[in-house]
Amino acid sequence: MKINYHKVIAICFLFLLGSCYPVSVTRMKWRIKWDKTMKEGKDKYMSGNLHATNERPPNIIILLADDLGKYEVSAYGAKHISTPHIDQLGQEGVIFKEGYVTAPTCAPSRAGLMTGRVQNRYGFETQIMEFYPTNMIEYLSGKYMINTGDFVMATKPEYPSEWQVHKQGVPPTEINLAELLKKYNYQTGITGKWHLGASKYHIPMNRGFDYQYGFNGAFSLYTPEQEWNKVIHYVQESFSSQYQWKSGRYGEGAITENGKEIREEEYLTFAIRDKAINYIKEHKDKPFFLYCPFSAPHVPYQAPVEYYCNYLNVEREDQRVYYAMISALDDAIGAIHNTVKELGLEENTMIFLLSDNGGASYTGVTDNGPLKGGKLTQFEGGINVPFMMKWKGHIKEGTQYDNPVISTDIFTTVVENIGGVLPADRTYDGVNLIPYINGEKSSRPHEQLFWRADHIWAIRDEDYKLILSTRDGWAELYDLKSDKSEKINLKDKMPELFDALYKKHQEWQQELPEKPMWPRVMDHKFFLDGKEYLFPA
Repeated sequence: MKINYHKVIAICFLFLLGSCYPVSVTRMKWRIKWDKTMKEGKDKYMSGNLHATNERPPNIIILLADDLGKYEVSAYGAKHISTPHIDQLGQEGVIFKEGYVTAPTCAPSRAGLMTGRVQNRYGFETQIMEFYPTNMIEYLSGKYMINTGDFVMATKPEYPSEWQVHKQGVPPTEINLAELLKKYNYQTGITGKWHLGASKYHIPMNRGFDYQYGFNGAFSLYTPEQEWNKVIHYVQESFSSQYQWKSGRYGEGAITENGKEIREEEYLTFAIRDKAINYIKEHKDKPFFLYCPFSAPHVPYQAPVEYYCNYLNVEREDQRVYYAMISALDDAIGAIHNTVKELGLEENTMIFLLSDNGGASYTGVTDNGPLKGGKLTQFEGGINVPFMMKWKGHIKEGTQYDNPVISTDIFTTVVENIGGVLPADRTYDGVNLIPYINGEKSSRPHEQLFWRADHIWAIRDEDYKLILSTRDGWAELYDLKSDKSEKINLKDKMPELFDALYKKHQEWQQELPEKPMWPRVMDHKFFLDGKEYLFPA
């Protein structure tokens, strides 16, 4: 019998510690600090006399899906599912063939989207953590004793102090899109998942939104437990899934409206839809910003019965539920889009649609098609997402744009097209997409795109991509033009290019803080193309 000596030692150590007293983990290293200079710059900008030069600036709508893979959208070639309403939005505007987000995980990606700045610039490098181990026993238990599946305890036991954990989120030094548009006399509303901080410093009502409906955390049940007879649900056995089901609608998963907890019995995707439609109708006569971040098709897997029945021909139960969730999301997006049309707002409404990251391939349910990896990874399956835009009369219908764009472009595109001015005291990572889409600019919007999450670095430079782990010692170089699936590693064949891209990434990192604002707790183990990888979870 093979003996796991690590586990034996851990058990003995835990016993000894438990018989004595709790031992605190190291906490002093991870104090969460905010940049005072950046806060002063924000205050100066927000107190300025700002006026949009556009006489009637456009309404802004951002429709954000949660964990929707590019190849779960029929406009990108999916055959196993149809998304006619999502497709229509792109067909009446532009479909970005190479659309990226700034991170392969929910919260960091949303931070980049909402601030227009790659989130590493202000230390929002990895996922917000609700809990950290509070003593050595908890840390070692998580590392050796609890079956976490492919999630692996990754960090040294050095965490923020308990009183500082609540400071996780987009820091008050940053200007998010709602705050900026509020200064330009927009009405601002959010309907859906926030996940950019749950404390008083971070909640939507204190970050520029006049109206809020949804929840502040990473997930919530699609119906309360008492209404489960209205949905088909599939409970996976994984460590993370079990935690999500047990969490339910408590804490950061509670449904709130304008900060007050409410009971929502309607299927959550449709409730988000209805609140979004009501918001548009109520604010149609003045410029408005609607941020509509759906929670679908993120776990927990729950779908309305009538949608589930449309997929009875699908062999696997989990996929039937998952596809049904996507179809419900597609219909919700279609209803919002139709509302804009019915109210005659099309020509003065800029609509963006994208996903916060790629499909969660580790669930075994989603299909990222030819793309390698998925959510949590900086391979294409994690960061290359469905991305569309519509602005009738300003973008030619049926446009397909081939050059890489990224979610930070939304912020800059909005500000420049309302006749606004970007704050001058900070770097913005986006461009105004309109001249590129319409062919007024023939160059690429971005020569390089960068990603970093702890030990994982990645850079796309024109058609080449370098991805590596500084901790685990692997590095891979790909030509995405001929190898979108990232199978042929060119590192040894093109050492000069490898060195050049590595140097560019190092130079980019000189612009970033010395360390992120908080540490991660776990990595997730992936087996891709016969090789094992660990990515920050």
